[in-house]
Amino acid sequence: MEFEEFIRTAWAEHADQPDDVAERLALSLDRVELPAHVAPFAGIVTHVYGEHLARFDDGVELLESMRRLPACQGQAEGLGILSRSVAALRYASGEERALDVLAPQDRMAVLANASGAILGRSDFGRAIAAYDEALRLALKHRPEARAQRSLAVAGNNLASSLELKADRSASETEGMLRAAEGALKYWALVGTWLETERAEYRLTRSLLQAGQVGAAIEHAQRCLAVCVANEAPPFERFFGEAVLAIAQRGAGDQSGFIASRQRAVALFALVSDDEQQWCASELKELHA
Repeated sequence: MEFEEFIRTAWAEHADQPDDVAERLALSLDRVELPAHVAPFAGIVTHVYGEHLARFDDGVELLESMRRLPACQGQAEGLGILSRSVAALRYASGEERALDVLAPQDRMAVLANASGAILGRSDFGRAIAAYDEALRLALKHRPEARAQRSLAVAGNNLASSLELKADRSASETEGMLRAAEGALKYWALVGTWLETERAEYRLTRSLLQAGQVGAAIEHAQRCLAVCVANEAPPFERFFGEAVLAIAQRGAGDQSGFIASRQRAVALFALVSDDEQQWCASELKELHA
C-alpha cells in the first residue's frame, strides 16, 4: 500500500476503529520515507492519540520516535511539525508549561490544535479557553497560513461539537459562536470557496442553536451566494437551501420556508446516490 493510500485509509477508519488505527500507526513508522510524509503522519497520530483516545503519553512517544527517522534528519520543517504536535498533546494532557518555549505563531497553532484533543475528553470549558487564547494571540500576532488553517479547522470542530451539547450553558453558547466565527474568518483567508461556504453553513447552524434567527438567515444566504458564485454542485447547494429553510421557519417566514424547502428537495434529487446519505438529517428536519 502506498503512503498516501495508507493515510487515506487511516482517516477513513479512525472514527470507528481508533484503537486499531492507533496500533497500525505505531507499527508503521517505516512508511515515513520522505520529508513530505512527516506532516500527514504526525497529523493523524496527534488526532487519533489525542482527540479520540486521550492516550497523550503514547502519542508523544510515537511522535518523538519519528525524530530518528531519516526523513526527519536535518529537516527543520519536519522537526518543527513534530515539536508542535508534541506540544499540543502535552498541553491537552494538562501540561500548561508545554507552550512556554513556543514562538507566538507556533503557540496559537498548538492551542487551536490542542482544543480538539481537549474536546475529546469532553472538557468543553478548557477546550473553549484554549481556542479563545489562540484567537487572542491571533489578534496580537498576525497568524501565518499554518496558524490560520489550525484556527479554521479547530473553530469548526469546536462549534459543531458544542452545537450537539444538549445541556450547553450560556458561556458555552458564546464560545460556540466565537468558534464558528473564527472558523469562517480564517477559512476565508486560507481556504477555498468550498471551505468558506461550509464555514458559513456552520455559523448558520451555531446561530440557530443560539436563537439568533435573523443572523442565521443572513449567513445562510451568504452560504448560498458563495455556491452561486462558484457554480457549486447540487450537494453543496442542497445544504445551503436546507439551512436557509430551517432558519426561515424559525423566524416564522412560512412562505420563505416553503420556497427554500422546495428548492432543497429539488436539489436533493440531483445529488449522487453515494452522497445522498449525508443529506438524511437535513431532509428529516425539513419535513419535521
